[in-house]
Amino acid sequence: MRSKKRNATASPSHPPPSDVDDRSLIITKEVNDAIDELYNGHPTEALNLVKSTLSRHPNSALAHGALSFIHLKISHLATIIDSYRPKMLEHIKRSVDSSKRAVQLCQDSLSFRFFHASALMALAKNDANAGFEAVIEACDTGLAIQYPTVIDYSFEIYKDNNPESWLTQSQIELHRKKLRLLKLESKYFIDTKFLEIIKNEIQELQGRKEEIEERAIALRENLKKVLNDETVATRVKDYWNNKMSMELKKDLLRIRIKSLKLHFDKKKSPEAVAVVMQAVEYVKAAKNWKLWTCCCCGERFFDVKWSAEHLKSVHLGTLSNELQSVEPKIVSDSVHDSVKSRKWGPVDVVAAVKMMEDLSRKEGGDEVFLKQKWPYCIDRERDAIINKIRELLDQFLSIRCFVQSHVQALMDSIMEMLKKRIPEQLLKEHCLNRTLLSACFLDISELNRVFEFLDDLSNICGLHGLCKSLVNDEVRGEPYEKLVFNEDFSFVEFDKRMLSGQLVVPNDGAAVTSSAVDEIELNDDEHKDAIVDWLLKGGTNIGEQLKQWKNLIETCRSQGKEFFKIYEAEFHWMQNICEKKIEYLRDIKEFQNLESICVEEDKRREEFGNEPLSYESLLSKRERQIKNTNDENFESDIIWKILAGHHVDNEINLEIKRLIDEMAHPVDNEIKLEIKRMIDEMAAKLYKFDAIIRTTTIAMQQTANKIDAVTACDYRSILVPLLKSFMRARLEDLANKDAKEKNKAVEEAFLSEFELDDKKKTDKGGGNARQGKRKSKDKKRKKDKRRPKELKATGGSEEKQENVEQISFPAAHDGNDPTNPEIVAPLTTDELEQEELKLTPEEEKEQTMLEEHLEYQRQIENEAKQKRLAELNKAGSSKGNMEKMFLRRINFDDFHWKYFYQARGVKLDEKLCKIQQELHLTPNNLNLTRPS
Repeated sequence: MRSKKRNATASPSHPPPSDVDDRSLIITKEVNDAIDELYNGHPTEALNLVKSTLSRHPNSALAHGALSFIHLKISHLATIIDSYRPKMLEHIKRSVDSSKRAVQLCQDSLSFRFFHASALMALAKNDANAGFEAVIEACDTGLAIQYPTVIDYSFEIYKDNNPESWLTQSQIELHRKKLRLLKLESKYFIDTKFLEIIKNEIQELQGRKEEIEERAIALRENLKKVLNDETVATRVKDYWNNKMSMELKKDLLRIRIKSLKLHFDKKKSPEAVAVVMQAVEYVKAAKNWKLWTCCCCGERFFDVKWSAEHLKSVHLGTLSNELQSVEPKIVSDSVHDSVKSRKWGPVDVVAAVKMMEDLSRKEGGDEVFLKQKWPYCIDRERDAIINKIRELLDQFLSIRCFVQSHVQALMDSIMEMLKKRIPEQLLKEHCLNRTLLSACFLDISELNRVFEFLDDLSNICGLHGLCKSLVNDEVRGEPYEKLVFNEDFSFVEFDKRMLSGQLVVPNDGAAVTSSAVDEIELNDDEHKDAIVDWLLKGGTNIGEQLKQWKNLIETCRSQGKEFFKIYEAEFHWMQNICEKKIEYLRDIKEFQNLESICVEEDKRREEFGNEPLSYESLLSKRERQIKNTNDENFESDIIWKILAGHHVDNEINLEIKRLIDEMAHPVDNEIKLEIKRMIDEMAAKLYKFDAIIRTTTIAMQQTANKIDAVTACDYRSILVPLLKSFMRARLEDLANKDAKEKNKAVEEAFLSEFELDDKKKTDKGGGNARQGKRKSKDKKRKKDKRRPKELKATGGSEEKQENVEQISFPAAHDGNDPTNPEIVAPLTTDELEQEELKLTPEEEKEQTMLEEHLEYQRQIENEAKQKRLAELNKAGSSKGNMEKMFLRRINFDDFHWKYFYQARGVKLDEKLCKIQQELHLTPNNLNLTRPS
């Protein structure tokens, strides 16, 4: 077999920029011999011949180009010959290096530019570290050459053996066409990789948002931790539940601003007063609790819409009208209805077809079948897949991510599969081509294809991660107690429904109430003590609360900046995707134009029945029309590609056009299938772009909401704890006052009982004893009333004053008088020691016990006082304020009344029960408080 001659000669008018004359017949012959060996199946010999030439002519562009060509051919052999496979990537890399050198030595050669771009394409396909961007750059460089070298360095087959081959103008244009198509193919590869990159980027951005969100939540929780004291005062709860009137409870929820300022003035906290007044002044102006600060420039806004619009228009930017025009349309409500329908289940196709045929004969088509009860079958596998499909559809629809292009692509796929078993006319007649419920007619393998379509779409756009993040955002919603000012801002008031246990009520965020608002009526039996627990959950460390508030304000702006960086990244992705979608819409339109040429020919054949024109001749005619307008464009390129019958690769050669002319016309069906394949490929990318555009749009809305939330200064978050501090102090004062009244009632009850007993015994002992008893009692009382005044007048110490205890014990009596107990006024323990009275053994025992009890009580109170003093010193409170906060108490529950009453022959149980019944008291209420 005679080997075909391959010629490579140089143009005398455009010599290469090297010291080697590639026009030399020696170099040309050696290169052609190497190419012959390659095509004769001897690639190793071909390599050796070219390397031998380069050893003698290292700067020969022709030899370097030939070496690149041979290495690339050997790498192609690796796909079909196992022995070449281990070194495939090595051959590709060497091809890249050799072609690069050839381009450097002969920069105006389109042939060498194409070799280099082809080698880079092979590298990008086989090396994950390489990219298709280098291919596009190489193609652009070649296409920018205005006056290319006319020598043919393509090493291609020619019919004649002319040693010199010159590029005609049409061949030059063909080289450029090949470069454009190589660039187009690279672009498609980049876009496919882009979908994977953007999916990972979306997931990464979602992860970053979660991290920032967690830090923001932790910061706000720090403010709450300061307010997390679980101490519950039983005394306060008892007062709330048993004594406090509904009017007082409602009044507790209504705080006068002047009283609030006075409260913090007394606590020496000007910072708290300043925060309260800031809140009042802001709400007066904004009628809103929240103030928004721009995280970029610091400008402040009363309204979140103004803040968001400012951020977009001033700092972020907006999509152009052209980009906005390609944002996908959300599906109609009918799609939602079909997914929510109860008809999802495996349908018995045979029975369904018979049912549709019967309906067609009787009632015609339209939507009658859709409204009928379908014939289902028991098929667990189909049923399980159908449920998975429905769940995925529901997830897409739940965040408004399912658009019209998705519905169309899914319906086209379902119809293509159903047409194999059900006549297409019958499907259309009964509207099954317009509802997703038609998936219920598919078999297992077909259902799996539908699920794979949806699953792939969800993975591309990061659906699952976005849905999870949106659900978390709903859970994280921070509720606030409803709090409003009155119209003249003299009062601030909590919602009265808090009294019934509704601590967080429906809240529109309004900060000012109107006098026209209907009064909320609450019955006495509706109130609960949940509000007391809420009120008591809070420390009194106002300084720490204010510190956390200041820290929150400062940190929120920095967190807003972090979110804004994500916002910018998402916006950048949105722009890129919309721009790519516009490019694909233009490309697919060109293919659709070519498809329409074929469709028009089909109609003409059916209508007139004339001799058919081949698709190839029609497309060639269209190519000539484009050429005559001097407008070599994308449409011309794809026509050439379709007629070539295969993708652009390294085997494209200048003989393709001539060979096509000599061959019979390509089969029309093959051309039609090639056009459809290209349209389907681009349509698949388009609906994937739509999914990413939708999820990116939703993600941007989410980020914007997070920026709004984190840059909002809500005065309720600090005002509520300040108000709780004031309300709790007020409630404790009321409870203390009530406790004093109870103690006084208990004392009077005991005095009354004791006097009654004394009267009975005096009546038995005679009037003189009673008269002496009264005088002795009056004397004692006068003496004891002077005692506190004398201590105060003489500057008595705190320790002496603390010895004054409000106690009751039997009075002294002489041996001639009968037992005559009485209650005396407060005495000091020193006076008790100096009292020269004779007591009975039982009374002496009782007095000893009482003194021990008083000593123990003082010890406990002193320890508590020291502990409280340390706490208040730490908080910056004054000593004078601390002293007023302590009340001395004696708990009569712990007092051994048994001995007291036994000395008088009275049963303790009877006395206590009688007193409790009269005063409606519980044992926990029997606390006597020392007067301040």
